[in-house]
Amino acid sequence: MRILIVEDEPPIADYIERCTRSLLKEKIRRIDVAYTLEDARRHLRKQAVDLCLLDLNLSGSDGYDLLKQVLALPSQSIIISAYAEKAITAFEYGVIDFVPKPFTLNRLQKAFDRYLGKGPGSSQMKFLAYRLGSENRLLAVETVAFFKAARVFVEAYLQDGRKILLEKHLNQLERILPEGFLRIHRSYIVNISHVGSYRHCGASRYRLQLKDGTFLPISRYRYPALHQLLKK
Repeated sequence: MRILIVEDEPPIADYIERCTRSLLKEKIRRIDVAYTLEDARRHLRKQAVDLCLLDLNLSGSDGYDLLKQVLALPSQSIIISAYAEKAITAFEYGVIDFVPKPFTLNRLQKAFDRYLGKGPGSSQMKFLAYRLGSENRLLAVETVAFFKAARVFVEAYLQDGRKILLEKHLNQLERILPEGFLRIHRSYIVNISHVGSYRHCGASRYRLQLKDGTFLPISRYRYPALHQLLKK
């Protein structure tokens, strides 16, 4: 696991690093520390990062621009900040967790558990960041009809017919998407509000039809969860 800590106060950055090493141990491949937003941007241009531990207020600079950059990459973020009032917005951007300062080792462990898929995620996410040329943009999650795996990345199919490439893995999205999205196949996550019908096609085959007429496959072992959800 490649981790970037973005924190402008060296003693706090050092404490976060020590806690992280204590909790994640051999899972860590490398840890780097950036004390300014520009240092963090330079690092992200040169090095791949799996997880960013980010303070949203660095020497008065707003960390949301960097957060959009991080979330547009194949990486995820945990916010560590004293500004608890920013938590709702951070979750709407799709962060894994918001850890308020001062924090305990146990609280940071819970955040790492969420990242590793061992704990409950947030259902407050409203946006996904993606790159378009040199820009980082936000995509409203509610406008997505379904997600499809595209090798190591994901294609988001929007209700208006557009398709956007996200530098994320489908497994990452499954952990952070809000309620109303369901993994129906190893290659698909669907927005339940766009489901028109679903049925058994025989020989252990199932498929779903969206309201726009698009057909998607349903894996046999994921069919019961879909059936149960749509019965409600």
